[in-house]
Amino acid sequence: MRAGPSKARNTDARAQLRQLLSRAALLATLVGSSFAAERPDWAFFVPSADSASLALPETRGTISWRAPGSSRSYSRVQLQDVFNPPDWYPDEHPAMPAIVAHGSPPQGKGPPLLPCALCHLPNGAGHVESASLAGLPAEYIERQFVDWRSGARKIAVGDGNAIALLTAMKRGYTSAQVREAAEYFASLKPRHWIRVIETQYVPASAIDSQTLMRLPLSPPRTEPIGMRIVELPEEPVGLINRDSHSGFIARVPHGSIAAGRTLVNAGAPSMPTCATCHGPKLTGFTTAPPIAGRPPTYTVRQLWAFQNGERTAESAAPMRVVIEKLTTRDMLCIAAYLATLPP
Repeated sequence: MRAGPSKARNTDARAQLRQLLSRAALLATLVGSSFAAERPDWAFFVPSADSASLALPETRGTISWRAPGSSRSYSRVQLQDVFNPPDWYPDEHPAMPAIVAHGSPPQGKGPPLLPCALCHLPNGAGHVESASLAGLPAEYIERQFVDWRSGARKIAVGDGNAIALLTAMKRGYTSAQVREAAEYFASLKPRHWIRVIETQYVPASAIDSQTLMRLPLSPPRTEPIGMRIVELPEEPVGLINRDSHSGFIARVPHGSIAAGRTLVNAGAPSMPTCATCHGPKLTGFTTAPPIAGRPPTYTVRQLWAFQNGERTAESAAPMRVVIEKLTTRDMLCIAAYLATLPP
């Protein structure tokens, strides 16, 4: 009995992917990266001296706050409780495991294990300084923790203190906790909540040293975007209060989306099309994660980390070869285009 055309095509695609990954992994063991793009500091959420001038929402001084469309309200004290982050829309997701909803307070000399929902939100959409986890394969999430524990993947946001804390925390979660969280986020449907706008000028902004969140400065002013991506919340108060319906605007340079579309869909010298590994809609294929609709600064951080040896796991070897020749501008354009796609 002959296989149908669709099944045959899928089999051929998997065979081609295995062959490509095998060749790339072999090359990665024989040659290191001969090209290093300039580090795009704007993508790494390092606090700056301007953080004292952030336009923090006035509601920080109020007794309570209610997210639009939510029946819940939280006091300022409750909103600042890192072990009980707000869950504004509990009917929109399954029951959260304890490690996702509450984490684990510090015990002995170990670091506090903050709840996953604090940064990645109950719906897994995440913030631009963290990552979107909704819909990622559970096996992929678990593999990242293996890499963090071994040092094959490094934390890439914040200053030295933040990196040290986050690294220790990633290594502190038990395998059972990681598995519970991974299965929870894998069960969620990803949502598109980043608007991408090409522009020449952006609101001046800075990174809050406590939360690593990017917020506009006060009094407001604009500045040239240059060769950057600047992601700011649609509503700063929604970001501060972790409203999982409050999205982001990613401002990117003129022409970057079209340039990214070409790189993603047509490839470049020594770089196959992204669909080769990540699937025709870039929503994941076999062991490769989905890359469509992700926060563009997150994508830039990962591309830079692959190229510059911040991610050295065996599974990262193909990416190191594929993007070896990309410039920082290439990474920016790829990330800008991918962020426009449905996840």
